[in-house]
Amino acid sequence: MNPLTLERFETLFKFNHTRLCGIAYNLVRDKDIAKDIVQDVFFKMWKNRDKIDSTDKIEGYLMRATSRTALNYLRDNWRTVKIDHESRLVRSLTAASGSDEIGFTELESKVRKAIDELPPKCKAIYILSRHEGLKYPQIAESLGISIKTVENQMSIALQKLRDSLKPFITPELIFIVIVLLGWLIMRLFQ
Repeated sequence: MNPLTLERFETLFKFNHTRLCGIAYNLVRDKDIAKDIVQDVFFKMWKNRDKIDSTDKIEGYLMRATSRTALNYLRDNWRTVKIDHESRLVRSLTAASGSDEIGFTELESKVRKAIDELPPKCKAIYILSRHEGLKYPQIAESLGISIKTVENQMSIALQKLRDSLKPFITPELIFIVIVLLGWLIMRLFQ
């Protein structure tokens, strides 16, 4: 076994910190909390460095640990997260109410709300797939679940999103929605 050295730890931190913050942010929707989650993951990894083999796939461990820590945060703080998200949503709608963007802002808020209302595991898998661009086997490995579970959870997530957004999308708007969702995804995670 090759224990984790300070040099290897620093390299892992440099190359993975931003990506892991992105994963955590996509789940908790708060940059400071996302950074705290990633810091906690790296702290625990350093604390257990003697038990970690530096030749193993540590990146997978980091993704799995970040996702699980973020999901644990959501589970433990779900009331606070929901209230904070709703207050930010009201502020953004109020700020945009005088502009021509209100229609898009409303649609954007509906999409965000639909994603945020997904069960935590569905939400994590959906975000890792659609926003982080991971393939099902990568998601399964990073979360420590089977590929079949990923497939089932994605199916559930997509059905719930379709059901949630159905009243807001008419057949004429499907093309526009596809374009707007692509733009929304880019805007949400900048």
